[in-house]
This record gives sequence, structure tokens and C-alpha cells, in this order.
Amino acid sequence: MITVRSRQSSPNDYRALADMELSRMARLGQMTILVAFVMMTSVIALLGVTEPSLPLRARIVFGAIGVIGVCSSVFALRVTSHRRALLARDRVIACRTAVALAATIVLGASMIGLVKGVPSAFAVAGFGVILLGGTIALLRQENRKVSALTARRHALELQLMGRG
Repeated sequence: MITVRSRQSSPNDYRALADMELSRMARLGQMTILVAFVMMTSVIALLGVTEPSLPLRARIVFGAIGVIGVCSSVFALRVTSHRRALLARDRVIACRTAVALAATIVLGASMIGLVKGVPSAFAVAGFGVILLGGTIALLRQENRKVSALTARRHALELQLMGRG
């Protein structure tokens, strides 16, 4: 059976908990990430717009990088606007995004290597495979955490219903 703390929490305890989740360093880090993504996306978009002589495949790559930058910026903006730590489900979403992006790197680099015969593209694809393996492992870890938290919540609900 799960034990429940008998000590009553004071408003100061809740403030300390909020300060821990909303620490200045965490907010500064998230804002730094947000600014970096916005700057990267802006530079790529400006380069794509101001260079009319770019080949179509370069425009497609710049567009893909821009989409990645916009998605990452929206996610960082969401995290900073809620002013809270990432929760387990948010981490799963972030890991799924990372898996999709790593898979895109592997697929794109492999296609370039096969179609154009560029040997260095296979090196990029190999690095992408390492990234993909790491992101899949992280996604599995985060999914296990969500499952454990869901099971714990269910057990607490059952315990509370038994007392009610």
C-alpha cells in the first residue's frame, strides 16, 4: 500500500516547489534555445529568399530546415510560455520529434548518397543512424516513465476510492 505524508504543506512549500520548477537557469536555457531556433530559421529563410539562383534541391533543403526550425521554435515557445518543467508526456512528444528528425537525416543523406553518388553523404547517414538509435532509446525510456507514472496514478486512484 502507498503511504501518504501526514505533514500539511504550507504556501511557502508550494512556492519553493514552483521556484524549483521555474528556476531562473531553466528559463534562461529555454529562452536561449528559443532565440537560437528563431535566429537559425530566420537566416535560412533569408538565404532562401534572397538567392534566386539556388537550385531547386537547395530550396527544398532550406525549406525542410525552415520547417524543423519553426517546429522547434513553437515547441520552445510553448515550454517557455507555460513557465514549467517538461512533463513526462511533453518529453515523449519531444522524443518523437527527435526520432522523426533523425530518420529524416538518415533517409535524406542515404538518398543523396545513392542518387548522386556522394560518398560523404553516407558518412552523414551513418551519423544519422547513431542519432536515430540514441533518440529511439530515449523515446523508449520516456515511454517507460509515462507508463510507470500512469500505473502509479491508477494505484493512487484505487487507494483513494477504497478509502472514500
